[in-house]
Amino acid sequence: MKTQNVNKLPPLQDIRVFVVVVRLGSFRAAADHLEVSPAYVSKRIGLLEDKLKAKLFVRSSRHMNLTLEGKIALKGAEQLLVTMEQMSAEISKGRVVPKGEVRIATSTGFGNRILAPMISEIIGDYPDLHVDLELLDRPINLISEGFDLEICLGGELPEHLIAKKLSSNYRIMCASPGYLERHNSPKDLQDLSDLPCVGIRERDQNFGLWRFHNRKSNESVSPNVTLKTNNGETARQWCIEGHGVILRSIWSVADDLRRGSLVHILPEYKQQADIYAVYPTRLETSAKLRVCVNFFKDRLKTMLDICQM
Repeated sequence: MKTQNVNKLPPLQDIRVFVVVVRLGSFRAAADHLEVSPAYVSKRIGLLEDKLKAKLFVRSSRHMNLTLEGKIALKGAEQLLVTMEQMSAEISKGRVVPKGEVRIATSTGFGNRILAPMISEIIGDYPDLHVDLELLDRPINLISEGFDLEICLGGELPEHLIAKKLSSNYRIMCASPGYLERHNSPKDLQDLSDLPCVGIRERDQNFGLWRFHNRKSNESVSPNVTLKTNNGETARQWCIEGHGVILRSIWSVADDLRRGSLVHILPEYKQQADIYAVYPTRLETSAKLRVCVNFFKDRLKTMLDICQM
């Protein structure tokens, strides 16, 4: 089946002029209505007739009537203008009213623990909004994979996309009480080169090199990783079971620290891992995207403030 060449279609402005002429009954009345000259109206109608290869009007000194081809053209023109108006209204509505599907990607642990409950709240407030949440513990290409929004924790932000900071966040080192009883508690960062550690291959995290900022300088260590996984929640559970030191976001381990199932070690070191929303278009052009990003920002600030108390 051959695709129609859009270049063969008449310009929309000529179609609008044609419809106005028919409705008002004369070129001069149409010109006054459109705030253009009668010569401009005559030229646009002439170009439309050339494009359609048909005469649209039968003109006399007193009357102007549509030809058979003109009547056919009027019916199609009016349908086209209605369709264009509906399309424009839908686009405008999409900028104001949250509606349609939003595809969101984030890491498994953060998605399960933090983002999924927030999405449940959003859907309750905006029933016309649909969310497709994918939990992926790997880097993604937002555009080629068809996502509208990515929630990132730390790492390099793509320069060709828009990034909005949602909340401050940092990672800390933890170990279980049982682990600390069996091993000498680390006195400085380099002790982790010998002590068993749990590594995470999750998005931006490099399990083979932990980088930190303390009060005086930036430091790093190559931990003795004896267990590793691409899932942060699995690594956290191994840490609770006493298999090694873990480097994990404060939101992930805050409850474990309160319960005493994990202990914060070397508290003078932390790894910054701020939370960003990354998206390809400006929020002003999409109500569904704007609602999600602003909602996440408000909720994350409250939640992470509590975690970091």
